[in-house]
Amino acid sequence: MINKQIRSIIFDMDGVISDTQKNHSQIESQLLSENGVNITPEKITQRYSGVHTKEFFTSLLPEDIDIAKILSEKWEIMEKMTRVSGINEIQGSVELIKSLSKKYSLGVASASPLSFIKIVLHSLQIESYFDIITSAEEVTKGKPEPDIFLLAAKRLGTDPKQCLVIEDGISGMIGAKNAGMFCIGLVSTTSGDTDYPADIVITKLNQIKI
Repeated sequence: MINKQIRSIIFDMDGVISDTQKNHSQIESQLLSENGVNITPEKITQRYSGVHTKEFFTSLLPEDIDIAKILSEKWEIMEKMTRVSGINEIQGSVELIKSLSKKYSLGVASASPLSFIKIVLHSLQIESYFDIITSAEEVTKGKPEPDIFLLAAKRLGTDPKQCLVIEDGISGMIGAKNAGMFCIGLVSTTSGDTDYPADIVITKLNQIKI
């Protein structure tokens, strides 16, 4: 059951609001492969979605790799890919955001840079529905640590126990629970042996009824 005391809803962005998570994971998989680390885009999304990009690469690449150079390459490719393919919503996200904004205060908590978050929200014409935006750039530790969610709650003026988080990545789900928040996990399938650390697991946003 969803806590009836929920006052604010915090959205992850890539993979929950916009379809940009697939771009992140494809690029990251490519860059890792070029540096001798093989991991599929699907596994990156499942395990590392929401993790600060610098922390992600640092944890997987050898110490002698220039992480700053990798990050620069990643965002250069990301911007080009976005210009070519455009930005599309995750099915039902825009409608859900507009509906929930009538009843709750809304926030974004994303591992993407603030500049990219603003590009996505503007592209989907939904920036006005969010009361606050938070980026992993603004906290010391990214997901799965709770820092970004606690910062979002502080900016929303809401007790963490009265916040609901919608996340697609395991790290983000863990971070939300570590922050003491209710969490809905948006996943591609509920079959298999994955034990998602969310209170409720869904496969489509239209399954959210609050």
